[in-house]
Amino acid sequence: MSGFAGVLQADAYAGYDRIFADGQIVEAACWAHCRRKFYEVHERQDHALGTVAHQALVLIGKLYAIEQEVRGRPADERHGYRQAHARPLLVQLHGWLKESLCHGSALWSQA
Repeated sequence: MSGFAGVLQADAYAGYDRIFADGQIVEAACWAHCRRKFYEVHERQDHALGTVAHQALVLIGKLYAIEQEVRGRPADERHGYRQAHARPLLVQLHGWLKESLCHGSALWSQA
């Protein structure tokens, strides 16, 4: 990775952490790994509806649906569609997560 700076998509393997340590390379993490953590909590909560974990899964599911819509399209079309549809959803998801997690450990206290 010598000399590289920018965004690198990687899975959640801890061995990659040192690559991102100095901030020159920013991780674009995989949604499947993020989703899995919420799903594990959701399972421990007996698949209860309305929990933070359940709500996160619903929002992430909307992102997956957007990806299904653009699968197979040319890169410029995928980019435009994602900007129009996924970007607002990601802004919403980010704000919702910050708000939800600011109210204490609601996600983990029920796990």
